[in-house]
Amino acid sequence: MTSAPESLIGLFDRAWTRTAARLAGLTDAEYLWEPVPDGWTIRPDESGRWRIDADGGGPAPDPVPVPTIAWRMGHVGLTFVDFGERLFNGRNITIDDVEFSGTADGGVAFLENAYRRHWREPLEKLTAEEWWCPGGPAFFGFAERPVFEVVLHVLDEFVHHTAEIGVLRDLYGKIAPVG
Repeated sequence: MTSAPESLIGLFDRAWTRTAARLAGLTDAEYLWEPVPDGWTIRPDESGRWRIDADGGGPAPDPVPVPTIAWRMGHVGLTFVDFGERLFNGRNITIDDVEFSGTADGGVAFLENAYRRHWREPLEKLTAEEWWCPGGPAFFGFAERPVFEVVLHVLDEFVHHTAEIGVLRDLYGKIAPVG
């Protein structure tokens, strides 16, 4: 019989396979396409380093700006790195610890590295007992909740933002300006 943690890891694997297939052939134009004015994206600062708007997340204004594919990929990758570092290494990161890319290929590589190295590989090493320990103070609202629930939160972020990437790719092919 498969355990709940094994099933959860399997869900991550299936979501990653679907995401990787959906990102195949992503162009730089799609990656940085802004479907509406004043949306969130990634952009170079004065020094040329790529930065993610709103530091990659909340607190978000109301209404939330419409993010680009680049922002969503950066946000998901940042989630894997941030939550992974807190959960598996007991370390909080800052936005300056993360390198974002201004190209589609670089963004895909960033996301895959964040998923595999910072999240998926260490996730598989959790012991049966660790899944049910409290997340701890680094997880704020999840501090007293079991690690299992922290992992569910990351899965929710992963699935819903990568689904939005798929929708943006579909829209890009239909409404993005040509040339």
